Amino acid sequence: MENDDADSTPPQGGRAARQNRPRVLPSSRRGRKTFERIFEATTALAAELGFEGVNTNLIASRAGVNIASLYRYFPNKQAIFAAISERLTADFKTEISGLVAQIDAGRPWKEAVADGMRLAANRRLISPGSRSIRIAIRLSPELQELDALETRAVSAMLADLMMRRSGAEPERAILAARVAIELAAAILDLLLSEPASDAEALASEASDAFIRYLTPLMEMPVSPQPLHS
Repeated sequence: MENDDADSTPPQGGRAARQNRPRVLPSSRRGRKTFERIFEATTALAAELGFEGVNTNLIASRAGVNIASLYRYFPNKQAIFAAISERLTADFKTEISGLVAQIDAGRPWKEAVADGMRLAANRRLISPGSRSIRIAIRLSPELQELDALETRAVSAMLADLMMRRSGAEPERAILAARVAIELAAAILDLLLSEPASDAEALASEASDAFIRYLTPLMEMPVSPQPLHS
């Protein structure tokens, strides 16, 4: 049996997230290489077979690791898909944070939104495997909590931006951010079922819907602070 050294415990989340997390995280270089082989094999198999066609035996065989090593890290295939999705989400959040910083620095927000929609569209088309990972996260009941966590995280960044720009009330900003993101995601997710669709056109439609909905909150004047005697 492979020995990848003792590893750290993964972070906790909600019930579904805990059930679909790695058992442990690798701390050694050998363990990290095993993780990467498992990720690469899962992504390739997802592209070929879809979520339902993938199982842990196939993943272990394609990755070149024994099944005991795979189960040492992951309790089930959902945990592997979830870990890959979280990595993709972290990359996407970094990109969105960069766009928010550009808006704070003076870039027109509508221009930044258009770039963000192109990033989100491309994310769905990076590779057939990555697209299959997102389909699994969106459609699998066991993994939908991850999709909700991502939406809430990006919504929080957008809501914070609205509050800084216009003084929008926190509850209103958070609700509006979530609605706008879900609206845009529904448009862009057409690329999951119809990957041959015009990604640029869908990104443009998503941008237009997003901007029209949020313009009142993004551009309303900040309420003046009352003067104190």
